[in-house]
Amino acid sequence: MKNRLIKTGALLCALLLLVGAVAACGGGGSGGTSAETRIDDAVFANYVYVPNIVDLPTIQDSVNGAVVHGDRIFYFYTVHDRPPEDVDWATWEPEPPSVVIASVLSDGTAQQQFALPIEGDSADVSALSVTEAGNIALILTERTWGEMSADTTVYYMEFSQDGTELVREEMTFASGGQWFQIEQALFLADGRMVIIAWADRGTVVYLLDENRSIVGELTMEYTRGATETADGRVLVFDMEIDGDRGVNVLRELDFERGDWGRSFPVSIANARSVHPARDGDPFDLIIDDGSFLHGYNLQTGERTPLFNWIEAGFANDHGNHIGFLPDGRISVLSSDWDRHSDDGSWITELAVLQRMSRSEVPEREIITLGGMGFWGEIRQQVVAFNRESQTHQIRVVDYSMYSTPDNWMAGMTRFLADFATGQGTDMVWGNYMMLSTLVDRNLLADLNPHLDADAEINRADFFQNILTAMETPSGTLPLIGNNFSIQTMVGNTESLQGITSWTFADMLALMEQQNMTDATQLLGRWMTGDRFLSMALMFSGRDFIDWAEGRVNLDNEDFIQLLEIAAQLPREWDESDVDWENYVSEHELMQRGEQLLSMAWLSRPNSLQIYAAVLDDVRALGVPTADGGAHLLMPNSVLGINESSPHQDMAWSFIRQNLLPGAHTDWSFPLRISEFEAELEEAMIPEFWTDEDGVEHEMSQGGIGFGGGFMIELFAVTEEEAHLLREIVGSASLLGRNDEMVEEMVQQELLPFFAGDRSAADTARILQNRLQTYLSERMG
Repeated sequence: MKNRLIKTGALLCALLLLVGAVAACGGGGSGGTSAETRIDDAVFANYVYVPNIVDLPTIQDSVNGAVVHGDRIFYFYTVHDRPPEDVDWATWEPEPPSVVIASVLSDGTAQQQFALPIEGDSADVSALSVTEAGNIALILTERTWGEMSADTTVYYMEFSQDGTELVREEMTFASGGQWFQIEQALFLADGRMVIIAWADRGTVVYLLDENRSIVGELTMEYTRGATETADGRVLVFDMEIDGDRGVNVLRELDFERGDWGRSFPVSIANARSVHPARDGDPFDLIIDDGSFLHGYNLQTGERTPLFNWIEAGFANDHGNHIGFLPDGRISVLSSDWDRHSDDGSWITELAVLQRMSRSEVPEREIITLGGMGFWGEIRQQVVAFNRESQTHQIRVVDYSMYSTPDNWMAGMTRFLADFATGQGTDMVWGNYMMLSTLVDRNLLADLNPHLDADAEINRADFFQNILTAMETPSGTLPLIGNNFSIQTMVGNTESLQGITSWTFADMLALMEQQNMTDATQLLGRWMTGDRFLSMALMFSGRDFIDWAEGRVNLDNEDFIQLLEIAAQLPREWDESDVDWENYVSEHELMQRGEQLLSMAWLSRPNSLQIYAAVLDDVRALGVPTADGGAHLLMPNSVLGINESSPHQDMAWSFIRQNLLPGAHTDWSFPLRISEFEAELEEAMIPEFWTDEDGVEHEMSQGGIGFGGGFMIELFAVTEEEAHLLREIVGSASLLGRNDEMVEEMVQQELLPFFAGDRSAADTARILQNRLQTYLSERMG
């Protein structure tokens, strides 16, 4: 099994899920009109883009950029020196990375390549272009590293296609500051340039004339790149902050004034990159949003989807490098990390897409898969199925296309409306909370018969507690996935004063015993009273809300205790109030004894280490419930089958592929027990290095920073950590549920309670009546 390192960002986002968990719409389809035709069905009914795919020679890293010139596709990538298998870490010194410029014909043949001459310790290319004379032009950044900083030199360079250096011209960015990183360089048709860079003062857009002299500098907070339209307008893709949301805009650059020109709002929510339209296109730009390639009209804001990436045969997880050939075909360079070879190199595909009438290609039966914002390994799985099957094709229906910056729930509302009117997709994908409304309404098929009849899959292969938790009260299994995460409350055993049970009464007693003068001492500054109450309802099992039966049980002592806990927590938390320059993380606060508990996110074998590193003895209490502490299950990616689908057997043939050995590749725990144990055992194997005195030291497997200079080093998982993790995983039993209407009612009724104008008992009684009325109407 290949070694996987935990990324810092994955761990640091742990707390954010509770803050903004994906909500399932409880309204039942009031926002979408089922008579409308879906975008994908309307636009792509008559044609399809068929790819001709070839693997380019294996390279060590992903392709970083590409451009089409004539009949050749030019691209560049970085080659890193890799350690040998028997590496001595104390003496091994890697060679500086090199940058390779390459090109191929559209069929992948006649490859030409050369390595750039590099003088610094590291280098990167920001952009590639081909001049009218056929020379290769690029921007090269070299760095020579000192003890605390790097000397950075930027060059404009030109090469002949055989690699002969023709021009090397140093470029000066006087206001760049100590740290300077070019994000994109755009070569314009008339010889001018636009360079977007990160500098000490933020993001800077440099305007350069034909002689590569800077004629303007503009600052901005955020950008996704720049492009030039066919009529010569230069546009920078930016985001404006409007209140608490971001709005995509295209800003026109005025070279004459060295300033911004017009601004065009862009309705495509998840836009990744922007390209000029082709000759004859009835729009100005082509925008890639990861799911579709859209034509976009600047004046009207109208978008015309050109094709669906997944249907064309590409997962497009990391973005593809798109080029437009003179004959109308589209070239796509795609580097695939998940399909890398045994030596750790990436596989890079070159595909040339030809638009064809559907009548010209072999007909396959369509199975639809619906969800919101497809991401991660599900895209890889769909593409793999479609490339292998000769009889069926999965068509993804991404309902996030119906969402807008003003109403991001519109897509979810449409998704539920289609199911309510019998037009739901054959399969569904998402997280459990997002799909729970379909479970409540019995709109999903029971997967247990498929699971039990499968010759290669056995229930005993998987964690039984997790399968049981995902079953309905009647014993059906509507959803299943191959991965999950866990959330639980952890603290220091000594500080918890021997607590082993963890009810709401126990939590109240602990707060009183600690005599807390600062409400943040319990769960940190971000855990406000209303957030804690929402979380408790979300993960209460059937203690307070029985979603399947539509029953509410809040007018009781347990919920009153829950309200009393919430009343003692902070009222609000505003990120803008945090002093980030003197920031102290909750891990450091726990180490100091200034915070008692933390909401821990566990998704990898060494997830507990960040707590073991700061606590003398980690105790995992779970979240409090009326019956004691329980750990929260977070099924991150689950699949189900529409009860009304005529393709249930074929749908299961896709779902089962995600349950077979080796299918799990996500950054979370595998549902299959053998794979969980294999990952855990691998994480327990220490690696060592020997210093110059011959003393052996265990090698760090990475560090995690939490701000303020506080770092935690990760090493091999210990026997104690592995034992605790097995206990947590093997006993996790609570599934999260959420409804935005319920949350809104709770927030409304908490205001007078927190203000002291209403008792906890009265608040519980009022909420009982309001929520019961809502759930009864919802069930009816």
